Amino acid sequence: MKSFIKRYRIALIAAVVAVVVLTIAFMMGGNPQQEPVVKASAPQSSGSYTTSETVTQEATSIATEAVTQPATNKESKRSKTTATTAPSRAGSAVSVVETKPANKTGSSNSAVKQQSSKVKRTINDKYKTEPVPQGKPEPVEPQEQTTASQKAYVTLSISCSSVLQKLNKLDEDKREVVPVDGWILKPTKVEINDGESVFDVTKRVCIEKKIHFEFAFTPIYNSAYIEGIGNLYEFDCGSGSGWMYKIDDWFPNYGCSRYVLKGGETVKWLYTTNIGQDIGGGYGQWSED
Repeated sequence: MKSFIKRYRIALIAAVVAVVVLTIAFMMGGNPQQEPVVKASAPQSSGSYTTSETVTQEATSIATEAVTQPATNKESKRSKTTATTAPSRAGSAVSVVETKPANKTGSSNSAVKQQSSKVKRTINDKYKTEPVPQGKPEPVEPQEQTTASQKAYVTLSISCSSVLQKLNKLDEDKREVVPVDGWILKPTKVEINDGESVFDVTKRVCIEKKIHFEFAFTPIYNSAYIEGIGNLYEFDCGSGSGWMYKIDDWFPNYGCSRYVLKGGETVKWLYTTNIGQDIGGGYGQWSED
């Protein structure tokens, strides 16, 4: 027996200690119905004792988490979906707002576009063309003009009558080239081809009529500049003298190579001694006659 106790004394001591601890713990626990909160929390703090109520509460808590967790995940997914789609919807709304004013403004917006187009042309036109008066034809570049077989007619004339009152300003050799009545070419009905410019028709007629005609191409304006007709040149009658062309009642503010004739126009070449003021107009202005 002694050898048995000696051999298993450690195990016996451990068993006695365990019984004592359990007894003390049971005695300290009291009635579980009176202090459920203490009983529930006590095992958790000591880690050595667990009641049936504690197990029930933990099971309930786990069950509750199991039920509520999927809902939380769904809400999270919904929140993520909303956050993902919100920017796209917001962008679409902005797009609609931006396009609505154009539909509402209608004609006024069209007027703004037209005005903007004029301003843009004035600023960016590499040929330095000033705005064309309303109702007057826009210039057509020589490289864009086409010639067809359709025929039309214009009335063409060339006059230097303004010089007759200022012959004293001319050199003597120049006075001889000025016609008595001022007409280098009286009004003449000329057949034109579709797409011909004022320059094309004037040059062709002068060659046919054997009238002196001298010009130079000016790249900066993308047009031919008429230097002399009938041996009467620019600056021959003062610093403000030279040739200008007039279409019906208007002195175009762009070169004659860029004015395409449609037929029915009256084309006048007039020699000015005062930058157009003596012939009823001026650069980019309306004539008086």
